[in-house]
Amino acid sequence: MRSGRIDNARRLAHLPGVVAPKTLLTARDVLTSGRGAAWVLNRQFTFPLLLRSPGYHTGRNFILVERETDLPEAAASLPGSELLVIEYLDARGRDGSARKYRVMLIGGKIYPLHLAISRNWKVHYFTSDMADQAEHRAEESTFLADMRSVVGDKAMAALSGIGDALGLDYAGVDFGMNADGDLLLFEANATMVIASPDGDPRWAYRRAAITSAIDAVVAMIRERAADGNSAT
Repeated sequence: MRSGRIDNARRLAHLPGVVAPKTLLTARDVLTSGRGAAWVLNRQFTFPLLLRSPGYHTGRNFILVERETDLPEAAASLPGSELLVIEYLDARGRDGSARKYRVMLIGGKIYPLHLAISRNWKVHYFTSDMADQAEHRAEESTFLADMRSVVGDKAMAALSGIGDALGLDYAGVDFGMNADGDLLLFEANATMVIASPDGDPRWAYRRAAITSAIDAVVAMIRERAADGNSAT
C-alpha cells in the first residue's frame, strides 16, 4: 500500500543515485481550467510533463503534454475526476530511443528481467521495437547476462537502496538511466508479473533470466513457508 507513485516519489527520491519524478494528484478541473498551467508551474513542474488517470495500467490513459497550451485539452481527454501530474524523466539514449529496464527484487536479491527499447517515450515490452531490431535484442541479452556492466555500480547500489526501502519479499522496479548513471525511477511495487516469452526462437536468450527469477520466487515461498511451519 505504500508503493504507489506518489509515495514512491516522496520516499525514494532521497536515495543516492535515484531520480524519482515529482508526482502530485489534483482535480482534473484544475488542469482543464485557465489556471491549470499556473498550478503546475507554481509546483515546480516544467514542460513536457506527464498526465495519468489513476487506476489504469499498461499505458492506458497516460499521456505526454509537450506545451503549456496543450494542458487543458490533454487533461480533458483523460477519464476520472482526479489526475496524476508526473515529472517527465528523459530515458532516451544517444540513439534517440527510450529504454526501460525491469528488475525483480526477490528475497533480498536483484534479478534482471527485461530491457525494452522503443522510439516512443511510453515504453512497454509488447509495443517496443524488440521483435524487429536484432541490435536491441543483443543489448537486452547483455543486460540479462551481466546487469552491472550495463547499468553500472551507481544504479546497482540504487536498486539495493530501493529494495531496502520497500522492504518487500517480492517486487519489481521499472527504470531508465541518465547520462550520469543515475537510475530514473518509473515504478516500484509488488504487482509486476514475470511473463515468459512465447516459443519464438528470437526470445531464446531471455529464457534463462526468466527461469532464474521464477525459481527464486518458488524458493523464497518455500523458505517462508518452512519458517512459518517451524515457528508454529
